[in-house]
Amino acid sequence: MKGVKVYFKKNTLIIESELPMEVLSSAIFNGGRTKAKYIINHRVPENFTHKDVHDYMEKVVRELGLPLSETVGLLTGVDIHKASIINDSDVLTVVTAGVSNAATAGDSICIDKAGVSTINIIVVIDGSFSENAFIDAIIIATEAKTLALSSLDIRSRVSGRVATGTTTDAIVVACKSGVFHNFSGAATQIGFKIAKNVFNAVVDAIKRYEGITNSRPLLKRLEEWGITLDDLIETAMELYIHHPSMGSIEDVKKTLREILLETLHDVNIASLILAGKRIEEDGERGLIPGLPVNEFKKDPVYILADEILGMAIANYIAGSRGIFEYYRFDRVKPGILKKLGPFMDDVIGGLIGGASSLMYTKLIKEKR
Repeated sequence: MKGVKVYFKKNTLIIESELPMEVLSSAIFNGGRTKAKYIINHRVPENFTHKDVHDYMEKVVRELGLPLSETVGLLTGVDIHKASIINDSDVLTVVTAGVSNAATAGDSICIDKAGVSTINIIVVIDGSFSENAFIDAIIIATEAKTLALSSLDIRSRVSGRVATGTTTDAIVVACKSGVFHNFSGAATQIGFKIAKNVFNAVVDAIKRYEGITNSRPLLKRLEEWGITLDDLIETAMELYIHHPSMGSIEDVKKTLREILLETLHDVNIASLILAGKRIEEDGERGLIPGLPVNEFKKDPVYILADEILGMAIANYIAGSRGIFEYYRFDRVKPGILKKLGPFMDDVIGGLIGGASSLMYTKLIKEKR
């Protein structure tokens, strides 16, 4: 963008404009409505604590040799060199993103402060904005960020719901001079560009820093939902019936682990489990026609779709034997199953039942 450059200096990403920019932001340093020639995003250690953040930022700005009154400053725990930078003619977008403290709007605030990171969004417009347009830009950029998190299925560390951001997000919208925009919402061309670039930059920044992609393995998705491989194994072992001819308990666990890992890489298993998760979340929001939320939470006996999914998974993995094993787990609901909701206890029960059945079959065959 003519008259604007982006560069790094030590632990700071700096956006510098030849001429003062009109700025609206939620920045820690010189936030609100102001004019500035510099926008900085400074990296701090993940365990960063400081009694006076403004005083700390003032020190940072001075050390960088920048004018205090013309600098807007953000803080992040993210590696700034993994920022996503998109320059689309009249819209420059710079994003750093970490989601270790992802949250959903309305969550109770009980985040573990260790490893805290944030999503910082900076949008620079080669043009000028009315006050309305500044607010429109904040709205459309925030909507695009939330859509990006949803597209990656980033989950709140508090509630487990799809995250809408982190607890410490910040945004900066800055304008140079040029074409005047009275509005910048979704119905405008400039708003479309802001939304598109912020969405792409947030997705890219999360991939760069967190390594999270929308094609990550099913096991990773399960972990994000609070279900680990060890949980699956321990749950299966609660109903395990041991026979000396099958080897040691450790051999049994090793075989079960191998079967689960192989099964979880099957796209059909992934599809069925994801279907169960989606139905459960729709049920929790009252989106299943004819099934109010209070009824859904009771797991009424007239709802058969959850068992049908569980049986389908078990049958796909191990046939009729898998279904029989699924029934055992569905009746008792050991381990992780007792903590899961109406659909997830069945799809995970079907997974464990099918894998457990294969484990018995494999060990018995090996010993014959």
